[in-house]
Amino acid sequence: MTERLAPPALAGQRAKPNGGPHPRLVPVLLLKHGVIVRSQLFKVHQVIGNPLSSVERFSHWNVDELVVLDISRGSEGHDLRRDDLQQSYSGDGVLDVLRAIADVCFMPLTFGGRVRSLSDIEARLAAGADKVTLNTAAFEDPDLLTQAAKRFGSQCVVASIDAAKTADGWEVRVEGGRKETGRDPADWARETARRGAGEILLNSIDRDGSGQGYDLELIRRVAAAVEIPVVACGGVGSYEHFAPAILDAGAAAAAAANIFHFFELSYPQAKRTALDAGVPLRPLRLGSKYLPREPSYDRAREDARLAERLRQAREEDYPAARPEAAAKRRPIRWCSSCTYPSISAAPMEFDDAGKCTGCQMAEVKDRIPANEWTRRTELLRALVERYRCRDGSRHDCVVAVSGGKDSYFQTHVVKEVLGLNPLLVTYDGNNWTDVGWRNMLRMREAFDVDHLVVRPSVSTLKRLNRLAFQIMGDMNWHAHVGIMTVPMRVAAERGIPLVFYGEHGYLDLCGQFSLDDFPEVTYRDRLEHFARGYEWTYFVGREGLTAQQLDTWKYPSDTRLLDLDLRGLFLGNYVHWEANAHIALVTERYGFEISEEPFDRTYRTMSNLDDMHENGVHDYLKYIKFGYGRGTDHTCKDIRAGLMSRDEAIALVNRYDPVKPRDLARWLDYVGMTEETFDRIADTFRDPRVWRRENGAWVRDRLERQEP
Repeated sequence: MTERLAPPALAGQRAKPNGGPHPRLVPVLLLKHGVIVRSQLFKVHQVIGNPLSSVERFSHWNVDELVVLDISRGSEGHDLRRDDLQQSYSGDGVLDVLRAIADVCFMPLTFGGRVRSLSDIEARLAAGADKVTLNTAAFEDPDLLTQAAKRFGSQCVVASIDAAKTADGWEVRVEGGRKETGRDPADWARETARRGAGEILLNSIDRDGSGQGYDLELIRRVAAAVEIPVVACGGVGSYEHFAPAILDAGAAAAAAANIFHFFELSYPQAKRTALDAGVPLRPLRLGSKYLPREPSYDRAREDARLAERLRQAREEDYPAARPEAAAKRRPIRWCSSCTYPSISAAPMEFDDAGKCTGCQMAEVKDRIPANEWTRRTELLRALVERYRCRDGSRHDCVVAVSGGKDSYFQTHVVKEVLGLNPLLVTYDGNNWTDVGWRNMLRMREAFDVDHLVVRPSVSTLKRLNRLAFQIMGDMNWHAHVGIMTVPMRVAAERGIPLVFYGEHGYLDLCGQFSLDDFPEVTYRDRLEHFARGYEWTYFVGREGLTAQQLDTWKYPSDTRLLDLDLRGLFLGNYVHWEANAHIALVTERYGFEISEEPFDRTYRTMSNLDDMHENGVHDYLKYIKFGYGRGTDHTCKDIRAGLMSRDEAIALVNRYDPVKPRDLARWLDYVGMTEETFDRIADTFRDPRVWRRENGAWVRDRLERQEP
């Protein structure tokens, strides 16, 4: 191959993409200790979730190619963290994760991270990768590229280059961006090509997670230096950012990570936008003939799993008390700012100072000035104008409401601030408190709007309560999935392209996203986080349930979502969200009632009035699994809002989290179960990293106040 450095393309001049007839759009998944993370500046990592559900979704979208990079550090094992999730993998190493990913990946797969030798490359290719990326190891021993190309073929070898801006150009960084090398990226790219690399993955450290678009000058320089394909990555914040990397900067493929997590049908939307801009991509297709969107489950395997759990529940010695369970136990640590533990239901990470991502993102939110919230509200106004009905033939939008304080505030913003004509839609899970029921019924008159309440059969709800408790340790599967399904389905059926929800719960609790990401409702998020991997199809045939009886929980098709451009927006991305301030507005202006009776498991009296079990037995099961509950959730919010000290919060957590709630009696009578049976089944879900048996009792470490 001839070594030469062509002059970079001038601004506004179209560069010729190197690397073949069809440019590509390539999602990148960052894998850290077995879970997918969002990255910013190679430093802040926020947990997105299970890699398997993301890869499955990409398969449904017929993605051109996929890159998975393992950025784990240290010897900590790979861990999905949740025993109540449907999707998991056996083993705790990177190859175990790769094998599981390969099973659901129907696209070319490039895998990288911690590759140090030819045997590492061979193992990853044998586990299912089509290509392997080399970064630090190749820089430290460039001959590894030559040997790898000779043994496996250049088509399997990708040189990964992480570049950081300097005063006079760019510099290659290695070891996850932490180590400076003094090497120019274009110069290093030429050497990797000469040594046999078949492709270059070029990532801008400065643009990582910024949403500001690619560093086009960097891409031009590196793409012009080599004749092998360059895959550009780092900085995508909108669908319009993809085309310039290929058409203007000469990349063979445009890759991105964060954006593909945040929006429904993000890859098809990105491809459609790039095609419209003139990028000669492969045609857009939805649906995989190999993998249906709604999962099909191995009934024999799932029956055996459930039977084993119920068998364990009948034993005198519960599973978590056994020696092999104790071997899994790791020391729990707590956030240095709030009261969240390192083993949590909400996915989070801790920084070097011990601060959780929820607190980190709360600090970012606190620094947002008033004029930025004004700008965001104006962004929202401009966005809704695209979807407003001009001829009165339909409602402007759907607002998903439960009748709680957030529902009132959402409707207030949508109707009074944005001036929209909304249809309120409520999923009725049959667990109302008296005050919650009154609040829900009052909304129609309080706001003078139409209100649709969807009420599934009580018999179906009872069966789903029992089954979900036994299968995943959460009787409220029906409610979590119903809330995220029914409003979207009503909108799809009525041709209403916009649905409003309140705040993004995982952004608020655990800092799963940045506020600059503007995450929206997605099928993947619904299936993975709200449904825990259990789609409605899982329950067909169990306790006699039919597909018709489960109709309420069926999500709109991808084709309908794309044709309608149906979007589910979280208002918390656009307006400042503080529940303690909202409650004052909705009680004074709209007559919202708070509970006169305190809850058993939290000090707050304004939350979850629509479902008595959310603050009660459902939350108690979270405590059984992870050792904390609603008291922890609420104190973390109030610490971040500056309403209480950490020591005050710790006292409340230790008071409320362990309480067994009174509403359990109602639920047991509702589903026909004894308390002893409930306790035995619940105990099988105790996380052995949290719980241990001592003198016949369950014991956990707990957070204590520091004595002065």
